[in-house]
Amino acid sequence: MALSGSLPTSAAASVMQECRACQNLERGRKQAATVRDLSKVTDFHVLIARHRARHRAEP
Repeated sequence: MALSGSLPTSAAASVMQECRACQNLERGRKQAATVRDLSKVTDFHVLIARHRARHRAEP
C-alpha cells in the first residue's frame, strides 16, 4: 500500500520501517492472514491506515 501525501514514497517507507508500531501492525496482519482470519486482516488494514495517516500529519 503506497502512501500519498506530503512524504515521498521512499521517505514514507523508511519512516514505517523504523516505526515499531508499523512493524507490529504489519506483523499482526501477516499472522492473521496466515491463519486465514479475514475479519482480523480487515481490522489490521484499518488500524494500519489510521496509523499511517498520523505519519503524514507529522511535520
